[in-house]
Amino acid sequence: MKNIYIFDVDGTLTPSRKMMVDEFADWFKNWSSKNKFYLVSGSDLKKMKEQVPQEILERAEGLFTCGGNEYYTEWMGKQVYSNEFKPPTELIEFLDEKILKSQYGTRAGNHIENRGSMLNFSIVGRDCSDEQRQDYFEYDLESKEREQIAQEINYWRTDLSAVIGGQISIDIAPKGNDKSQILYHIMKEQPNNKYFFIGDRTMEGGNDYPLAKVMNETDNCWVFQAGEPSDKNGYKETYKILKYDIHEGYPDFSKSPHLESTDEFTVKIESILYLKDKLAETPIDYDNLGPIPKKRFERKTEINEYGDDEWSNPKPDSYYDND
Repeated sequence: MKNIYIFDVDGTLTPSRKMMVDEFADWFKNWSSKNKFYLVSGSDLKKMKEQVPQEILERAEGLFTCGGNEYYTEWMGKQVYSNEFKPPTELIEFLDEKILKSQYGTRAGNHIENRGSMLNFSIVGRDCSDEQRQDYFEYDLESKEREQIAQEINYWRTDLSAVIGGQISIDIAPKGNDKSQILYHIMKEQPNNKYFFIGDRTMEGGNDYPLAKVMNETDNCWVFQAGEPSDKNGYKETYKILKYDIHEGYPDFSKSPHLESTDEFTVKIESILYLKDKLAETPIDYDNLGPIPKKRFERKTEINEYGDDEWSNPKPDSYYDND
């Protein structure tokens, strides 16, 4: 059985709506030359091409866009299927009302983007600047605005599915026309293998959740959460997951100089926070609720085997002399 990998794009391989970071792209190009993988994104093919280098797109077994509603087997655009979605008038009216009534002040334009097979909705608007994008993302973390709107749609229209995607938007499509549908096509093309999915919104309510859910219910399938949702450093978590050997469905973190034993790093936010504590300079002793001494690591091992905050930025000697 071979390993077949499936990657979300925004927040998993790239910062939201950004190109892959050069250092990670170079590493991933080498990795991609030795492994079979698919890409799945809520964005369309044009946006995927803006974020992922051509060399990587060409090596992918397939490219699923618009939340799995469009499938291409070549980066140039050889389309296998496309699900058509005509948004009902009352849905557009509902979204227009939400734009008018939102407490968030900025309206940048392009709030309702019809991608043919799905609808992408954003209060701040997809034409926002990077600063406006980050500002709305922080506002939404506090207000839970997108979560509330998505819940309203899902309760009101049982024929539709609304899920949170990226930093500023909600993806809306007919129920079942989500990322979960891609597993059938991948398993048909690559039968009798092991399947691994890495995404940044694999928890309930996120646009990676439908695929994560069906894979968690399917034999020989495993799911990994790439850090916190829409974190600009999510690609670093993806790197860490791929860097260490997969053992019975989980990365063998025992090979990491930071962890003493293998820990399941999967879909729950609690698991993410626990892992971050394990990696902290002064992790939390959950039994005694007090700090425990920072473990001393050999400099080269820590930098070369695990990566650093700035990918390859060595820590000063003083960092290792204050244990």
